[in-house]
Amino acid sequence: MRPSLFQLSPVALLVASVFSTQVQAQNMTIQGLVLDSDGQAIEQARVHVHGRQQYVYADKDGRFTIQAPADSELHISAKGYGDQFIKVSATQTNQLTVQLQAGGLERIVVAASGLHHYDLEMANPVSVLSGEELSRKTEPTIGETLKSLPGVHSNYYGPVAASPILRGLDGPRVRILSNGLDTADVSRIGPDHAISADAITTEQIEVLRGPSTLLYGSGAVGGVVNVVDNRLPRQLRPANTQIETRYGSGADEKTAALAHDGGQEQVAWHFDGFKRKTNDYDVPDFTNDEGENSDKLANSWLDNSAVNGGLSWITDKGLLGFSIGHIDSEYGIPGHHHHAEHEEEHEGEEHEEEEGHQEAGVFARVKQDRYGLAGELYKPFAGVETLSFNSALTRYQHHEIEDGAIGTSFKNDSIESRFTAEHETFAGWHGVVGYHLQNSDYQAIGDEAFTPDTKTDSHALFVLEERSFGEVTAQLGARIEQVQYKASGIEFEHHHDDEAEEQHAAENVKNDFTAGSLSAGLVWNFQPGYNWALSVSRSERAPSAAELYSNGAHIATQTYELGLAYALDDDGEISKSASDIKKEVANNIDLTLRKFEGDFTFTYNLFYNKVDDYLYMQDSGLTMADLDAHEDEGHEEDPDHAHEDEEFAIFQYRQQDATLYGAEFAMAYQLTAEQELELFIDSVRAKLDNGGNLPRIPPVKTGIGYSYSAQDWSASLDWTHYMKQNRIAEGESSTGSYQILDFAFSYYFNLSDLDLTAFAKANNLTDELGFVHSSFIKEDAPLPGRSFTLGLKARF
Repeated sequence: MRPSLFQLSPVALLVASVFSTQVQAQNMTIQGLVLDSDGQAIEQARVHVHGRQQYVYADKDGRFTIQAPADSELHISAKGYGDQFIKVSATQTNQLTVQLQAGGLERIVVAASGLHHYDLEMANPVSVLSGEELSRKTEPTIGETLKSLPGVHSNYYGPVAASPILRGLDGPRVRILSNGLDTADVSRIGPDHAISADAITTEQIEVLRGPSTLLYGSGAVGGVVNVVDNRLPRQLRPANTQIETRYGSGADEKTAALAHDGGQEQVAWHFDGFKRKTNDYDVPDFTNDEGENSDKLANSWLDNSAVNGGLSWITDKGLLGFSIGHIDSEYGIPGHHHHAEHEEEHEGEEHEEEEGHQEAGVFARVKQDRYGLAGELYKPFAGVETLSFNSALTRYQHHEIEDGAIGTSFKNDSIESRFTAEHETFAGWHGVVGYHLQNSDYQAIGDEAFTPDTKTDSHALFVLEERSFGEVTAQLGARIEQVQYKASGIEFEHHHDDEAEEQHAAENVKNDFTAGSLSAGLVWNFQPGYNWALSVSRSERAPSAAELYSNGAHIATQTYELGLAYALDDDGEISKSASDIKKEVANNIDLTLRKFEGDFTFTYNLFYNKVDDYLYMQDSGLTMADLDAHEDEGHEEDPDHAHEDEEFAIFQYRQQDATLYGAEFAMAYQLTAEQELELFIDSVRAKLDNGGNLPRIPPVKTGIGYSYSAQDWSASLDWTHYMKQNRIAEGESSTGSYQILDFAFSYYFNLSDLDLTAFAKANNLTDELGFVHSSFIKEDAPLPGRSFTLGLKARF
């Protein structure tokens, strides 16, 4: 049975009933002005109601208006300034005037933290991209947008599909969230599948490095990426509209985006949308693994769009909101192309190129509809501070099309709900308890359907608690999760003749796992502007459905993948495995030192992750041609494709103990009020305990940046160096070093009632040829070459 909105929650009825009987709102309307030490307005300063979701941004004159409960505490922050906490009295009548001192790091509320934590008070390392920095680094994929952050890399399946890698971990070990709930796409099934979330209309992107399993499930042993927008409004905002257009020379990119927020009395609304279109990306001249020369990344075009909207009822008792979103995307898949056809295509006019995309190679057509429902009740009864729920129903469809016909279809219908109760301080402890539900119905049909149809049900209980002991804050958490897989159509014998198929009928298989996770953390503010943070966790992960049941050729990775549920002998015979399937257990230690006040700030992270029964793919030494009774059946109409498939090596999922450790360092120095210098470096070492390295582990990355901010303009210059990676797994090739130089410039001005920003970017100024070690198609997909982007943003 397909999920429906009726399953979202009986809690929604409870919230609605409370709202229907409550009295007129008692929120205060607070007005204020945010200035710097010279009395100049600070535009885009963030004003946040501490411990709640409500926040607004100051306008160009530094003014803000916010609705907040009586006797609340406001947190005022801005990039490049020390922040302030202001207690608001119920009798407050005068306008607030807040002055922020230059220097120090901006504290940012991390929506994915679970307890409204600021990034600088979390035991686990976290990075947040927001505001102008997010706009400057926005790329068509989340992986490429985030790859400059310490500890973050990209698996880069060309510019069209790139997922983030956190400390050497990706795929099912990294949860990609949209406003705290899974994106529910199929990006973790294969690297050629794009993440459905997009950065162009978001407000901030949060990256939690290290195990984040307590709130988000056993799959998050590597970390969490949370894409935060305002599609389901959680605060009343003055009417505000932002329009952005940009053009990029490297792929003839044309992008337009719009976001609008507004509110009146107790109703808040939001709308956003974007349209992006590119041709194939320019790359520096290179020779691919077939000996062909090219200055284009074949089949790397994009044509995608999205619209989102939401409506909320907000009072001093809480909120109730609904959102809806639709994604419609097409993109070429590098590595699936016919080179000659592609070269002929680019000899024609632009419109001929676009019409020829279907002829040039395989492309993906993605559609997703997502419906959200959320509510919060403030102080519903004694002992409970906030009762909340957040739910999403997602229907996702992904077709891969070759020669005008659908070759493979992926579908995923899912529903996810999280219910939490944040209790008031009891015996010194403040925290949240909750229940987390996830159901998905995944189907794959066609040539690349290497994973069977699978229904997944997950139920979990979790608790997060914290308590302050003077300058030390202790954070504790636990989660117990039950995961059940029901896979259909499994054939444990690999034969292709009719007689064998009659003897070995398809089976329905069920697997159950119970995963438990524990964490403990300490944050010690040992002197003003400094803190130490220590986090220790034990996180269990149930294998994903793909790791269990994969059995087929995966064109994207150019391998034949075989899951843990199967056994493979030396003669290429596939049968049902008699071995026990174990949970993956990550034992992680994180140590962080931060300095966050003054002109000189830094963050230093050290981590050590000992993983028992780590799941990875191991080369069996066989190819598809070695499979028992393999006679190329089913490929007669495409003999070239069949021949290529026979050359694919058979990789089988194995379990073995592994160790990952490394360091991340980031610093910023405010040279003057206008000038800032930044430096970062990250590294990760990942190896199997019985010898050998894990595959596709990113190299050491280091970078330096300089920025200048004047009253009417700003500029930045960033240089990033990726070192050579020669610590490689068996069968893997080393990757040379490269460096990328980027430049950005913004000019701020007003035209009538419009607040305008004109910007220009130059990426890879030196036209450096770079290959991404963590990419499955690194020899065929170098990074984009020199590209210039021009854009204009208007706010009114």
